[in-house]
Amino acid sequence: MIFLSVVFLLTLGGHVMLQRFAVRWLDVSHPAARAGLLIVFLLLAVSFIAAFFLLRWQETPLTIGFYKAAAVWFAFFIKLSLAAGATWLIYGLLRAFGSTAISFRAIGAACLGLGLGWAAYGFWCAFHPGITRVELSLENLPESWRGRSIVQLSDVHLGHFHTPRAMERLAERVNALAPDLVVITGDLFDGMIDGMPAFVPALSRLRARRGVFFVTGNHELYAGQRRCLEMVKQAGIRVLHNEVIELDGIALMGIAYPGVEDASAIRGLELTAPAGGRRRPLILLFHTPSDIRRPAGRDGRSAAYWRPDTSFALTRQLGVSLQLSGHTHRGQFFPFGLMTNWIYDGYDYGLHRDGGFSIYISSGVGTWGPPIRTGARGEIAEFTLR
Repeated sequence: MIFLSVVFLLTLGGHVMLQRFAVRWLDVSHPAARAGLLIVFLLLAVSFIAAFFLLRWQETPLTIGFYKAAAVWFAFFIKLSLAAGATWLIYGLLRAFGSTAISFRAIGAACLGLGLGWAAYGFWCAFHPGITRVELSLENLPESWRGRSIVQLSDVHLGHFHTPRAMERLAERVNALAPDLVVITGDLFDGMIDGMPAFVPALSRLRARRGVFFVTGNHELYAGQRRCLEMVKQAGIRVLHNEVIELDGIALMGIAYPGVEDASAIRGLELTAPAGGRRRPLILLFHTPSDIRRPAGRDGRSAAYWRPDTSFALTRQLGVSLQLSGHTHRGQFFPFGLMTNWIYDGYDYGLHRDGGFSIYISSGVGTWGPPIRTGARGEIAEFTLR
């Protein structure tokens, strides 16, 4: 509720600013017209949050359509707000230096054009993830895994925007990489969807020589973890729930969101013990780029959003070689990437190494809320092991 309240107040303030910008840019002088514009922008300000709760209450073609429209508007709102702010700033600086050659309307038109073009590019990026190729060196990597590949999918957010057809296209792109292993690190489903069985055939198309594995994220909790896991199992995907398995000489650990109280909650830890004098590589799948231990005295889900534990203390203690995570979307659209970078102490995207421990944080495949990506393009991460 605190998070939603802050978002709502910021959104309300931004819409009031847009109304003032529209009045100035369109040169609206009639009081009734100004009042009408204010009412329109105030209604738009509450549309996304209202659509969010309506969809949680009941899913009908009307509420789904309203949610889609409100989400798209929210994406435009962010870019239009940035354009309006840039217009005021540029115009103010020009006036401060005594220049009146360029009018407020001309500056506004240029900034709005750039903002709308940026938004259009962001909508395209939201549905066209790139492929990020990363080479990873792991100590004691067995011969059977040298040169082999792992594909990570995270934050696909299958739902009203990312449809079964989108999942089919994603599976085709993954299969074309001929991976040895596919891992899905949470938020496969969005938190506000129905009709999950429609995604099973598309998910079942994913192929990998050594299997496809899944761990839950926060949105599986919102969508209903039991039914999400049922769909995943029906698709032939192996769910790892606080356990370790052995895969031809490496250990694969899957920890369910939001983590464990301590190591005793993890099954199969004996597989991480040294064998023949050497410790086999241990790859961890965990949704958030944080330690797998839930912080004592704090709700694990809250801790995933507000200054999470990026010491990776228990993770390191267990001898994890590589952690694969997602969750952050790298901010998804500007300027929220600055926030995720601060919240996660820089562990919001990419490969980070510290001695024998490495972590890769994916920017995710899909989108949550507004179907736009301007801060970070979605990605299919492909790792080659060395």
